[in-house]
Amino acid sequence: MSASTIRKAKKLVESGGVEEIDGGLYQIKSSSDPNKSYFVTSDTCECPGFKNFYKFHHGKGLKANCSHLEAMRIFKKEK
Repeated sequence: MSASTIRKAKKLVESGGVEEIDGGLYQIKSSSDPNKSYFVTSDTCECPGFKNFYKFHHGKGLKANCSHLEAMRIFKKEK
C-alpha cells in the first residue's frame, strides 16, 4: 500500500470522515470531493479507485485496496 493511501486514510479518520452505519458497514467521505461518500465493508468499497484497482494491478497478486478501506481499518483499531 502506498504512503499516499495511508496518509489520505489517516486524514479521513482524523477529520471525522468515517461513520459506522451498522455492524460492519461504514460510510466514509471522499478525500477529493466533500459532497461524496462511499459505503465500505471489511473488504469492499464502492469508490472508483477500488473498482479500478485490478485494471491497474492485474496479475501482480495484490488484493484491492483504497484509502477508504484503510480508513475503516484505522477507525476500528482506534475504537
